[in-house]
Amino acid sequence: MKTKQLYKYFLIIGGSMIPLSIIMFVFGISMFTARGNFSSFVIQLSQFCFIFWKLILALGIILLIIGSVIKKRNV
Repeated sequence: MKTKQLYKYFLIIGGSMIPLSIIMFVFGISMFTARGNFSSFVIQLSQFCFIFWKLILALGIILLIIGSVIKKRNV
């Protein structure tokens, strides 16, 4: 794969991981205040979302930085 195309993938993946981490954070926080009967799957999913949202955010930022550095070196 050419590096001219590689930076596009890093930028797209990194850019999509940042909104994903925000959604994960909101879902994890909303389950703390939710009341009612929820399935164990939803409860476990919200716990994992709340645990891993910072990791996904950090990976998204790192991939955006890598993509922008590769783009600047190729131009």
